[in-house]
Amino acid sequence: MRLLSYAALLPLLCLALLCLAVGCGGDDTTRDAGTDAFQSDVGAPDTSAPADASSEDDAGPPDPGAWQLPEGYYTPARMPMALVHPRDDDAAPWAYAKNAYPGIRWAIPVVVQGGAWPFRYEIVDDGGATGLRIGEELARSVETGFVVHRVDDRYGRLVWEDPVAGDYAIQLRVTDQQGDTLDVPLSLRVGTEGWVFVDPATGDDTNAGTREAPFASLAPLYAPDGGPSPHATDRVYLVGTVPMLGNRDNGNLRVADEPAPGADLAPRVWLGLPGSDAALEAYEGRLLVDAADFTMAGLTHRHREDYAPSGTFIHMMTVYNRSARFLLHDVTFDRFQGAPENRELGNSSVVMFTRGADRPHVAVTDCTLTGESGIFTSTYSLRTAVFERNVVRDANLTLSDGSVWGVIYIKGDNDGVTLRANVFGTGNRWDGPASAIGVLEARRIEVAHNVLDVPYESGRRGAIKLWTNSPQAGFEWTADTPVWLDRNSIRQRIHWEGNALANMPPGTVRITHNALAAATVPEHERIVAEDNLLEATFDDAMNLDGAARADLGRRGAAIAVPE
Repeated sequence: MRLLSYAALLPLLCLALLCLAVGCGGDDTTRDAGTDAFQSDVGAPDTSAPADASSEDDAGPPDPGAWQLPEGYYTPARMPMALVHPRDDDAAPWAYAKNAYPGIRWAIPVVVQGGAWPFRYEIVDDGGATGLRIGEELARSVETGFVVHRVDDRYGRLVWEDPVAGDYAIQLRVTDQQGDTLDVPLSLRVGTEGWVFVDPATGDDTNAGTREAPFASLAPLYAPDGGPSPHATDRVYLVGTVPMLGNRDNGNLRVADEPAPGADLAPRVWLGLPGSDAALEAYEGRLLVDAADFTMAGLTHRHREDYAPSGTFIHMMTVYNRSARFLLHDVTFDRFQGAPENRELGNSSVVMFTRGADRPHVAVTDCTLTGESGIFTSTYSLRTAVFERNVVRDANLTLSDGSVWGVIYIKGDNDGVTLRANVFGTGNRWDGPASAIGVLEARRIEVAHNVLDVPYESGRRGAIKLWTNSPQAGFEWTADTPVWLDRNSIRQRIHWEGNALANMPPGTVRITHNALAAATVPEHERIVAEDNLLEATFDDAMNLDGAARADLGRRGAAIAVPE
């Protein structure tokens, strides 16, 4: 084992235990499956506690020890805390974060970009919403002389199991490791107006679309003449498997502010009814999102087994420029481009964020990529965005070409993005050329506390790939717009292809406090590499193993401190 800094050796023992913590996925069944497949200290949820239970009111207080970490066991904020979700003042009155249906479990993530993670979340004022809870702190337990902090299914989620009709003015607060705070106001309305239910098993398209009389399909959601839909700003609950009937001849669902010729406006909020195994299933089309306040949560989105695409760039979802406040939460993406002949279709991804005007406040949290798949996302033009606690597991990562070199690909003109506590677990097939994370044009990007289990025999050049051999004309960096790779657990290496980036000043890329197995950190005048653990050993679940465990909590993705 080779250390860049010997001083941090002792705490690493705890870091390995923590790779079990960052759990992500769709519904609770999906999460359990992911836990069985990949029990890493940072990477899997603690399912011993009730999902989304309050740390104060339920079994399993976050004992022992304190949520705040001593110096050296966390990284000071690289960027100030910035609220991504919910954004009460900006969001439309019909947005999901501001609405709940009486008696149906309501859950949203509180998402913060930047800051010194991990955070503490609290309800300052529930506004009379009795029973409202939030997962305040990471779960904690004593293990082999260390206090190990783990992400569980409650952490950072605001939940009301049984909402009661009424209007509520809620105040939340987020505190980071340095004691900086961010106040989060939220106006919540609980009522039955503005909701649509779709249940193919019990519904009928001549029904009213209510909970008691649901539609059988999506067809009633669209105006037959391509005009404005009466449900464009309604929130849709899906039950069971629902075919994605399109509002265009090619099967696309168009979410926009203005109707296009032959296409009315699809709803902007798509939810799975809790406990119903909801799935939105596409035959040929995709979701085209070009409007603000889009939400998809609590369901599976997949292609049908006989999916029949047309064209070259295939996506489940294409997100255009007018899509501020975009949220994917607890969504399982499965069976993407299921037909093998679609393998070499260019820059294809499950979710594509197009180049164009600035797109602020994008959150992709607690999602799962599994089954037949390609890359998860290519991103352009994101501002103040977070990809957090997502899991890639049991996925066949084959459906992309050489132009796509990151399963999470921060590709072009992005500024102010956090990739935090994501997990690339076991069971993945790496037949394609992509690394786990790729960074191309990117300023003020932090890649932190991620678990990247990328096998060496895959043929890729690294678990994280940085830039290509091009000058990036028209894209400039300064000393104030660096990229940070910090506190990641990596099987495989970090690969650099930045020799021609003449418009990037020295020290732009800062690689610190990572743990890498049998690999090296690249050396370059534009890279500052400090205090990384090299030639670290991991067990099958990416927990630091052997002598490397002495550095637990100081290097790599896990969060832990001596007891």
